Amino acid sequence: MRTIRTPLLACLLILSMSVTAFAAEQPQTVIGADENGTSIAITDITPREDEENAQTAGQQTNYRAGSFYPIEIQTAEEGGIRLLVKTFLVPQGTDPAALIEEGLTRRGVEYQVSDILRREVAGESESKTVTETVAMPSETDDAQELLELFAGSIPYSQDGFAGTLTLEPESIKTKAADTEGYAYTLKDTKEFSGLDRNDPYYIPKTSQKNGVALQLADVRWEPMASAAENSEVPSLFSATATYTGTAWGSKASGYLATATYSGEVRKTSAGDLLVSVVYEEIPMETAASINWSAVLLPVLGIVLGAGLLAGGWLGAKRLLQKRRQKKTSQPVGSDPYAGRPPMDMPELLYEMDRGLEENR
Repeated sequence: MRTIRTPLLACLLILSMSVTAFAAEQPQTVIGADENGTSIAITDITPREDEENAQTAGQQTNYRAGSFYPIEIQTAEEGGIRLLVKTFLVPQGTDPAALIEEGLTRRGVEYQVSDILRREVAGESESKTVTETVAMPSETDDAQELLELFAGSIPYSQDGFAGTLTLEPESIKTKAADTEGYAYTLKDTKEFSGLDRNDPYYIPKTSQKNGVALQLADVRWEPMASAAENSEVPSLFSATATYTGTAWGSKASGYLATATYSGEVRKTSAGDLLVSVVYEEIPMETAASINWSAVLLPVLGIVLGAGLLAGGWLGAKRLLQKRRQKKTSQPVGSDPYAGRPPMDMPELLYEMDRGLEENR
C-alpha cells in the first residue's frame, strides 16, 4: 500500500510546482509576530485615489474627434456585424483622417474604422443686378459703326459674383478724344444805302465777325434815284461790300465711345463637407486573442511528467512481481524456508521495539 502511495504523492508535488501564479500580490502590512513565528497580516483592499480617477475617466464618453463634434451617431448591423456611423459637418479643406478615433469602445464593444464617406454640401447663393460702363476708342462717331465696335455681351467677375452682362445699344455715346487745328476763309457781307455818290470812301475798309478781323475785298454799287426828271445821272447809290479774312478752328481727330452693359450676377459661398466615419465591430477572437502556446506548453509538460512517473512506477511494480514469481518457482529442497509464510519484517521490528519500551 505504501509503494502505491509514494508515487502518487510525488505526482501531486510536481503538479503543484508547475502551476504559476499570475495574480498581483495585494499590499500587506505585518503587525507583529509571536515567539512561535506566527504573524498577523492586514490586506488593504481600499481603492486608491489614482485608480478611482482612472476608472472614472474610463467611464466618461469622449464624443469629440479632433476639433469637431458629430452631428449624428447611428448604429446598424450588416451580416451579423454591428456598425457605428459618426457624421461630422466640417469646413472645406478638413482632412477626414483627423476625425478617426482609434480604440473606439462603445457599450463594451470595440470598433475599428471600416469606411469614410465624404459629400459636399452646397453653400448659400446671392444675386444682384450690376451695371458696368465700357469705353472704347473710335475713329468715327457713326452710330452703325459704333454698334459693331462693341460686343453683344461681356463676362462679369468681381467680389465673388459672376455672370454675363448684355449691351444696351441706346446707351452708346461718343466724345472727341483728340482735336487738330485748321485754317479757313471767313466771309461777311454788308450793305450801305443812301450814298450821294459811289465813292469807296464811304465804305469801311475792315469789319469784325466772330472775333476775326476781316478786310474789304469787293464793293458793288447800285443807283437808287436820279436828281431830276429825264436825267440819267443818279443822285443816290447803294453799295454791297464783301469782307474776307482767315479764321482758325479745331476738329476732332479721334473719338472715345462709351456703352453700358447690365445683367444679373450670382455669388455662391463655399459649402461645408459632410463626412461619415463608419466603424465596424471587432470580433471577440480578434479583440482578445488567447496565447494558446503559453497555456498548452505547461499543461503538456505536466502531462508528460506525470506519464513518465506513472510509467516508471508501473515498470518497477512489474519488476518486483517478476522477482517474487521467480522466488516462488524455485524447488523446495534448495530453500530451507520454502513453504513458510512471508514475514513482515517492519511490523515485527515494531513489535519488538514496543515490547522493550514496556519493559522499561
